[in-house]
Amino acid sequence: MTYDGTVTTLTGSSGRQYMFNIHPRSTTFQAKPGVYIMAREKAGVPNTYEFCFVGETADLSKRPLSPDKQPCFSKFGVTLIFLIEEFDANKRASVVRDLVQAYVPSCNTL
Repeated sequence: MTYDGTVTTLTGSSGRQYMFNIHPRSTTFQAKPGVYIMAREKAGVPNTYEFCFVGETADLSKRPLSPDKQPCFSKFGVTLIFLIEEFDANKRASVVRDLVQAYVPSCNTL
């Protein structure tokens, strides 16, 4: 399946909804701030995803994202990055907290 341009909505523990673009893990991004989720498609269930990490950065072009978490991402089998651009650092942190509380991704809890 081709993911670039695919959009999905995720709901945080607050009930707030966030629209994410889905990209292959190998995608190169522009130097913009945003919230990202490391994910994979659930085996045998198209358009259903599992998440291992929710993070934020001031520069999405700096790779790898979350270098200290790379072993966890590899073990999980990350193939996708969900992304929303957000320029406000406080809002990025709030979105991350909301989604971590909702999905409890394994690499966030290590």
